[in-house]
Amino acid sequence: QAAGPFPDEGVRARMAGTPRNPAATPKPRRSQATTVAIKPGATRELRELLAQREAEVALIGAIQQGISDKLDFKAIVDLVGDKLREVLHTEDIGIRWYDAEGNLIHYLYEYEHGVRHHIPPNPPVPGGRWETMAKTGMPVIANTAAEIEALGISVVPGTDDRSLSMVQMPIRSGARIVGKIDLE
Repeated sequence: QAAGPFPDEGVRARMAGTPRNPAATPKPRRSQATTVAIKPGATRELRELLAQREAEVALIGAIQQGISDKLDFKAIVDLVGDKLREVLHTEDIGIRWYDAEGNLIHYLYEYEHGVRHHIPPNPPVPGGRWETMAKTGMPVIANTAAEIEALGISVVPGTDDRSLSMVQMPIRSGARIVGKIDLE
């Protein structure tokens, strides 16, 4: 049991920007930091969580900086892709964009085994994963190579088929799915 002012709840940490006097605490707002109860022995988990949040904030900051620097769309996609590779510690990632007029999926950012690939646009497979994701808005997750095969996910020409697991996350613009991010 941790010693301190709140022995029944473990250690308490006061986040920067919160008043010491609880009576002086204004109504909470989304952007306002709050008091967090920390269980004894949770230091490692807390550090991991904080590191993850710092990486997320850095990603958002880098994207905002890219937009404020008036980068073009391609440069922003490259910036996002590079940051995602860094934050997620992966060498296998793809950012794909759907062109509804041409009925083509554009491979804007494709890395496999740390090597950049330039893949020409392809039409989505009729009834395939893209159409399902576009209709449902739900990610596609496969935890094993067998699940990938069962989902009928095909190998992109010029890449290999050694994926042991994967996730495809939709990219939204309002209610529409306009692209996806693929991770292996």
